[in-house]
This record gives sequence, C-alpha cells and structure tokens, in this order.
Amino acid sequence: MEGSTAGDRGLPAGLPVLRADERFVEALAEAVAARVAGRLQAPAEGEDEAAYLNPEAAGRYICASRRRINDLASAGLLVPDGRDGRTPLYRRRTLDDYVRRAEERR
Repeated sequence: MEGSTAGDRGLPAGLPVLRADERFVEALAEAVAARVAGRLQAPAEGEDEAAYLNPEAAGRYICASRRRINDLASAGLLVPDGRDGRTPLYRRRTLDDYVRRAEERR
C-alpha cells in the first residue's frame, strides 16, 4: 500500500478508535521516551553494573571503536579501572563519566 496513510486503510474489526489531540500525543510521546531512556541507561537484567568491560565491550557501551577506547586511554582521557594482564578494564560508571565530561567540553 505504497503512498497510503493510516487514515486510508480500514481498521481491523473490533479495534476501538482513539481520538487524541496534539497535546495528548506529545505528552504520551514524552512519557514513552522517558521510560525508554530509563531502560537504556539501566544495566540489562543479570548484568552487573560494577562488572569490568574490556576495550571492545567498552567501545560498544559508548558506541565507539576499540581503537578509540585505546586512543582515549593513551591520551589520559579515559583511565582504566583495572587490568587483566595487559588488557585494560573499564567499569560502566567510568565510561558514563567520560561521556558526560566530553559533552561538557563541547
């Protein structure tokens, strides 16, 4: 149904029609966005917030490459919370703090 809109299509049988003004839609969108943001910031079920992340996992956590994590560490902008042999390890709180500081520098 290319080019059609929701108003052009028939409603499935038995589905109630919801009429809402723009203020309601905006309030609903804000409420949903706040819940989604809360879930994205919270650790996933079974995930320990204090757990260590290697550079690859740390990069995924802040949407950066492993190389970027290593570059930040080399520049002293991101300090590892520990090491496993030669592998630097980071906690989520450390990565969150780095992202906040980076935003403040903008």
